[in-house]
Amino acid sequence: MKIYLKLLFAMLVWGGTFTSARLLGNELDPSISAFLRFFLASSFMLALLYIREGHLPAITKQQFLPLLGMGLTGIAFYNLLFFYGLVHTEAGRGSLITATNPLLTAVGAAFIFKERFTLIRILGFLLCIAGAVLIVTKGNFSSLIQDGIGKGELAFIGCAFSWAAYTLIGRFMSDKLSSLAVIAYASCIGTVVLFFTALNANLAGAITTLTMNAGLNLLYLSLLATVIGFVWFQDGVKALGAAKAAVFIYFMPVSAVFWAWLILDEKFTLILAIGAVLVISGIFLVNKKEAS
Repeated sequence: MKIYLKLLFAMLVWGGTFTSARLLGNELDPSISAFLRFFLASSFMLALLYIREGHLPAITKQQFLPLLGMGLTGIAFYNLLFFYGLVHTEAGRGSLITATNPLLTAVGAAFIFKERFTLIRILGFLLCIAGAVLIVTKGNFSSLIQDGIGKGELAFIGCAFSWAAYTLIGRFMSDKLSSLAVIAYASCIGTVVLFFTALNANLAGAITTLTMNAGLNLLYLSLLATVIGFVWFQDGVKALGAAKAAVFIYFMPVSAVFWAWLILDEKFTLILAIGAVLVISGIFLVNKKEAS
């Protein structure tokens, strides 16, 4: 039960990242936003790792390649596309497109790790997808077709593939490294890549003109969404497997609606309630133990 609560909390926090990153995007270039987020997050995680374990664990040659892959896919590529996407499309559409990655993860896990892709799990995935679509479109399904697919939507499609790759690569990590160590080192690798992209966008000038609002959004994105969210998600991957942990991503649109209701005073309609029930039911089915 504890691992499920961790995953739900991570999704609750991640649901707020779309709003927070959108606000940050009004002030900073996407590459600078991505770099500053993970520069802060990596610093927090390295300090926490040293405090909790008394040292920074050594990395073997076998561990470096998966860490490199995680840093490139889940940190560098994902976040460049994430911040870029939010500049060009609505946060709601972005959260819906990103929520397709658990299905990609499940397909990958079925081929790579031979995780079972049963009918009950397929039903669970379909319920999650239906709930996510219902929530973001508010029941107006034609809006997805009418608005078309632009740069932002393409960026979020890239996000979905990047996160699926990140989740699957995480399964190759040795249990000798803690979840915190894995995320800390992957974040550091991704931060190095993001640094060079941020340099081309006048990083120094952006730092000197950073506002209080931007600073608070960066703290939310780095400390809560990255340090706590990433570590607890990695705990879920280790405990439940890539496909079962990834399906919790479908809870993000529910979380996004919750934050909008709490902070922006948006109405919580019957359509949204039905969508939330579908998502939660789908998560239950995907994680349901089958009778032997």
